[in-house]
Amino acid sequence: MRSLRAVSELFPRATEAGLSDEQVAESRSKFGANRLTPLPREPVWKKFLEKFADPIIKILLAASLLKIVVDLFDTSPLVGGLALGAVLAVVIGAVVAKLGEWLPAVLFALAGLLVGASAALGDPSYEGLAVMIAVFLATGVAFFSEFRSDREFEKLNSTRDAIRVKVERNGGVHTIPLEDAVVGDLVLLEMGDEIPADGRIVRSNELHVDQALMTGESEPAKKTAGRADEDFDGPDQPGCVFRGTQVRDGVGQMVVTNIGDDTMLGQIARRLSGESPAPDASDSTPESRAERVQQKLTISKASTPLQEKLEVLAKLISKIGYAAAGAIFVALLVRGLILGEVRLPQEGEDASKVLLGSVRALLSYFVYMVIVIVVAVPEGLPMSVTVSLAIAWRKMSQSNSLVRQLVACETIGSATVICSDKTGTLTQNKMTVSRVGLGTAVYEKDSAIASPGMKSDEPWVHSPLFWVIVNSAANSTASLEQKNGKTAVIGNSTEGALLNWLTAGAWTHPNSLNYIELRAQHPVLYQIHFSSDRKRMTTVVRDAGRAVTLVKGAPEVLLAQATRYRSPDGSTHDLTPEIRAEIQSRISAAAGDAMRTLAFAHTELPPDFPREEGAIHDRRAEIENDLIFDGWVGIRDPLRDDVKEAVRQCRAAGIEVKMITGDTIETARAIGREIGLLDEPDALALTHAEFAKLTDAELSAILPRLRVLARALPGDKFRIVELLQAQNHVVAMTGDGTNDAPALKKADVGLAMGISGTEVAKEASKIVLLDDAFSTIVRGVHWGRALYENIQRFIQFQLTINVSALLIAFLGPFLGLKPPFTVLQLLWINVIMDTFAAIALCSEPPRANLMRRPPKTRNENILTPAMLGTIGSTAAFFVVVMIAMLLGMQHAGWFAGDGPKSGEFPELTMRQVTLFFSVYVFFQVWNQINCRSLAPEESGWHRLFENRQFLAIASLTVVGQVLIVTLGGAVFNVEPLRAVDWLVVAAATSSVLLFAEVTRRVRLWNTKRKV
Repeated sequence: MRSLRAVSELFPRATEAGLSDEQVAESRSKFGANRLTPLPREPVWKKFLEKFADPIIKILLAASLLKIVVDLFDTSPLVGGLALGAVLAVVIGAVVAKLGEWLPAVLFALAGLLVGASAALGDPSYEGLAVMIAVFLATGVAFFSEFRSDREFEKLNSTRDAIRVKVERNGGVHTIPLEDAVVGDLVLLEMGDEIPADGRIVRSNELHVDQALMTGESEPAKKTAGRADEDFDGPDQPGCVFRGTQVRDGVGQMVVTNIGDDTMLGQIARRLSGESPAPDASDSTPESRAERVQQKLTISKASTPLQEKLEVLAKLISKIGYAAAGAIFVALLVRGLILGEVRLPQEGEDASKVLLGSVRALLSYFVYMVIVIVVAVPEGLPMSVTVSLAIAWRKMSQSNSLVRQLVACETIGSATVICSDKTGTLTQNKMTVSRVGLGTAVYEKDSAIASPGMKSDEPWVHSPLFWVIVNSAANSTASLEQKNGKTAVIGNSTEGALLNWLTAGAWTHPNSLNYIELRAQHPVLYQIHFSSDRKRMTTVVRDAGRAVTLVKGAPEVLLAQATRYRSPDGSTHDLTPEIRAEIQSRISAAAGDAMRTLAFAHTELPPDFPREEGAIHDRRAEIENDLIFDGWVGIRDPLRDDVKEAVRQCRAAGIEVKMITGDTIETARAIGREIGLLDEPDALALTHAEFAKLTDAELSAILPRLRVLARALPGDKFRIVELLQAQNHVVAMTGDGTNDAPALKKADVGLAMGISGTEVAKEASKIVLLDDAFSTIVRGVHWGRALYENIQRFIQFQLTINVSALLIAFLGPFLGLKPPFTVLQLLWINVIMDTFAAIALCSEPPRANLMRRPPKTRNENILTPAMLGTIGSTAAFFVVVMIAMLLGMQHAGWFAGDGPKSGEFPELTMRQVTLFFSVYVFFQVWNQINCRSLAPEESGWHRLFENRQFLAIASLTVVGQVLIVTLGGAVFNVEPLRAVDWLVVAAATSSVLLFAEVTRRVRLWNTKRKV
């Protein structure tokens, strides 16, 4: 790490005033941007080849190779023998070389060569080719699913560096993106900030930094300024701070010395990627540090609760599929024995030919069994989750919800309670000073604040207004910044409202009061920042040689501490109980008008009181003695226009809303009544004091009625989350402060404020509200619920295919029918159509009635009784129609157009196979429309033409089927159909739409009848 002297040699005034624009450009050209080299990605080709290690792929490959070798034996025994030898050689070589994980990929390549050899001999192994395509597509779907998932995670990771940094440049305070910080920048640090780069502290006031990322220690380390020539570095040095660590308390200023890959975080990241040497022996815990950095730079891919539910469902379906496949193999074997497809050679027969024929038949049964397994295994489920999560993430991001963990897209839809802050979330965060109290006098917005007995040109340093103004300017960490002709607040919005009030002349001065000049005239000696426990902020400043304590905070706290008050004429009086009550009544009236109230007090410290930070810290208990109460302000923050409707939607959706605020009970009640939270007689509004007195059992009993908690502490949020979760609630909690982090982590969905939130709060959250708005949470709930429903739609669609296809394949042999689907036909029906269906059904927009239904419970089965009924009835319809069609085609010549058939179970013509295949595919195309509906009261046609993506994918499926039939030929075992045939197929299969509508009406009638 560079020393301060080294930086000062480059930029002489960097430690005092920061950089100019020219120096920023010079620094960037010399040292680069503050960007970390991304962690390396595993090569795409390697990820794809790894997919061949799946057990199903190995089974398919074995079947493919066996089928190809047998076909080659049939064409040329010599070539077949050579092929078998090649397969054995590759297997043995791979085992010896310990290439087990690459063996499936090698065998796939070998299978391709063998297929080419069979084609060269003039007898292509179509079945072998079909299984190879099955292997390729099965691996392709799995790879594509994971690839899409990885891309979404990379997008999420890119948002982790979207951190704003406060720097001094060109004589003012500005906010810049983290990556724009350069060597030499003077960075302002305060509680909740994340350190943007490595650097050295030049000024500090009770600055404590959480260095757990670097050291593993949970206790924050105190940081103080070091010498300019100090060249020691490391987390144990009090003058050094490092990128990725977080400010837990206090304020300070640092000069950036190292950026990007040159930071300690960047060096560890490069070690993880293998781009730099391993750490030296002085790094005592390199592995654990690397793990922490890895976790910091990437987002966890842990399974979501819904994915875990689907895994259980997929395993159950797979077991059923394996059992069904085994039964189908037995059925085909029995059929083969009856028809003589599998038999021993008789006397006088060519034994090799008979045995080869039996082996070929057994192999065809085995291949068909394997493909049935492929059909049964619901490989579309992971795709549906990926697609749904990606769409929900994208839509929520467009709606100002920055999703930091994909699991939140799902969990937010199951929220049963939303615990919300007031400021900025329910309100607009446009704070303006609307009322001022000096002594017992009260002044409304924009009225002239007069000081009796004082002229405008006389000194007014004894006026309480003077001390309120100085307190607003100096006892603050906020700043104002001009952006695009508008004034933006940097830091706390309440403090920003006070600075804007000063800029407007504090209602009494014709010209703006320059808060920067006031701060320069009253330099800070010591500071204790606001906390929810203390409810006040205290700063010791130098004022014309004196040391003066400035305090601002909760009126009840300052009124309790103050012993005197200053009247508007500048005179000081004892703060008697009567005066204290009168002032309190004025403040309560402002709070009852939904204003945030803030009080101010000061005291002059004794002449011999120390002026050094450390000495003041040792005597900090004395700095608030004998306070003089100067006055108070009422700050109005109007409600957001859409908040009442958003709260109403939540409650209609069965979601409880609780407002947790640091404001007074009067302000909280006024807001609660205005947004409709306190609209019931038994609705409760409590203060922290009342809340803290209750036991967990007592609080659990009244939690359903608790709507408002005022003067809340961060610990109250954590306690509420714990108690609600104990009652099996799914809790969404908002927060913006550093102390909110434990509650945000504990909640099922932590929601940090993007505008007013600290980086610590954002790090602890799963979602960042970019606009801080409560309505954004409601939109997130809507999309989360839509995600869950879309996956249910796809499950309903896929299981209907799986059940019907398995039953048709299973019942066919028992009815004396040959397997009605070829390998590639089954593959198209299952893998390709399922992939398209996952994208189509999971792109459905949220239904309006979603927010009129109760939320899903934690343990609710994703397969509802209604879905099971729909799957069973529709699959039964398909099976009955398709089996009847098979029997009809074998016993009536009108399908084939060549007269009645002879024989008990004649072979199907290629035209009949084509018709059967096309009818089943078109049934599934129409059934996609049915699966858009999950409730009997809503048709699958509801707003169908608004979802263009669904229509496009359904159309693509139809086009794909027509192309396969027209051009597929011998590969798919089909022949072209006439235009009239297609029209008949489309019209006949649309009957499933009528069947579904009738079934839906019957279910609805039964439901109403039971009610």
